[in-house]
Amino acid sequence: MHELIEHLIRSPADRPLVKAGPEPLFDRFAIAEPVRTVLRGGGRDELAALGIHPNMVVKWLIWSGRPTMPFFAISHYFDRR
Repeated sequence: MHELIEHLIRSPADRPLVKAGPEPLFDRFAIAEPVRTVLRGGGRDELAALGIHPNMVVKWLIWSGRPTMPFFAISHYFDRR
C-alpha cells in the first residue's frame, strides 16, 4: 500500500486512476483483495487500521474524491498509541 501511494506521490499523472479505476494500480502493486476493498471505499479509520501512515491516508482520500473531514486532528492517531 505504501509503495503504491509513494508511486502516486512521484507520478501525479497516475493519480486520476484512483478515481477512474484503480484496478491496474492494485494489480501492479499486488494489493490483496481485502485491502483493495478498504482502499476503494474505506474511510479514515479503516485506512488507518491497515497501517497506512496518516499523511498517506489523507492523500489517498483526496485522490479518491472522498472527504477527509473539515478538521483532521492528528491527535486522532497519537491518542490511540
